[in-house]
Amino acid sequence: MKISVIGAGSFGTAIAQILAENVDNVYLLARNKKRAEYINRTHENKWYHPGIKLDEKIKVAIIQESDEIIEDSDYIFFAVPSGSLRSIIKSFDSHLKDKKIISCIKGIEYPSLKPMTTVIQEETDSKTVFCISGPNFADELIRGVTSGITIGAPIKYQKNIRGLLESQNIILDYSENIKGVEFCGILKNVYAVGMGILDGRITGENHRYTLLTLCFKEMKQILDEMGYVKLLDKFCGFGDFLLTALTDKSRNRTLGLMLGKKMQLSEKSTITIESLRSIKAIRTLTNNLNLPILELVHKTLETPDNISVHIKNFQENLK
Repeated sequence: MKISVIGAGSFGTAIAQILAENVDNVYLLARNKKRAEYINRTHENKWYHPGIKLDEKIKVAIIQESDEIIEDSDYIFFAVPSGSLRSIIKSFDSHLKDKKIISCIKGIEYPSLKPMTTVIQEETDSKTVFCISGPNFADELIRGVTSGITIGAPIKYQKNIRGLLESQNIILDYSENIKGVEFCGILKNVYAVGMGILDGRITGENHRYTLLTLCFKEMKQILDEMGYVKLLDKFCGFGDFLLTALTDKSRNRTLGLMLGKKMQLSEKSTITIESLRSIKAIRTLTNNLNLPILELVHKTLETPDNISVHIKNFQENLK
């Protein structure tokens, strides 16, 4: 069996390392030729995982020169930035058609509001596009820290995908609701920003977990409205939210903390743009729901200088 992972960044490299436990031929596809040559020579991706020895079964190739590799691959994992996905797919011409593809990308296309699997389907005409998600930092995945992953795929494909990912350090759960698994990955980012914003105003542990429960209730309300509420107890649901909302190395929580502390932010930063797009998407999809925390995050990102007013209004709305 041959597996390709498109994207030699932090998460793509970590997934390749996991796949190499079960597959003899794992190709990690990168855009930078010099980096690819370095990783092949040293078996280390020093740009994202310095000091980690990569399995020697992992071979790095250049995206621009990998058509034959893609043609021969049984499964293809995408681990690239959401904003680059369409252009990267186009670079493969028609070689991805009819391939079994797994998206590792947490994001939504804006303004189309299309999840990543839909983007992949549109650009490749593949009918077998799946996803994985869960509470996972790449730096822990690659070091073998016990981690949970939700596989979003029809039942008839779940066993094969399990065979690619299973190990003594990976716990798997499953859902056929692919779009729902993806949506959870978008939703948790927004509420992690919310917890970060509020964290600077928290007066004690009672307060923190009261706010955490309110986030959980809003997320449940949204997932129920979307028909995805059964995913809340999957790794892609509550687990991913808790990791992202309470861990300081989470980019979304950090963004919220910076907003809450009135630190200067770049309006053009990737994380700020992604958060605004995710919020606008969720607001569009749930415009009939009363969601005070979602509105707090939206208003704070739009006008961060008025955060004190936004938080005061939020607290009054809770009474």
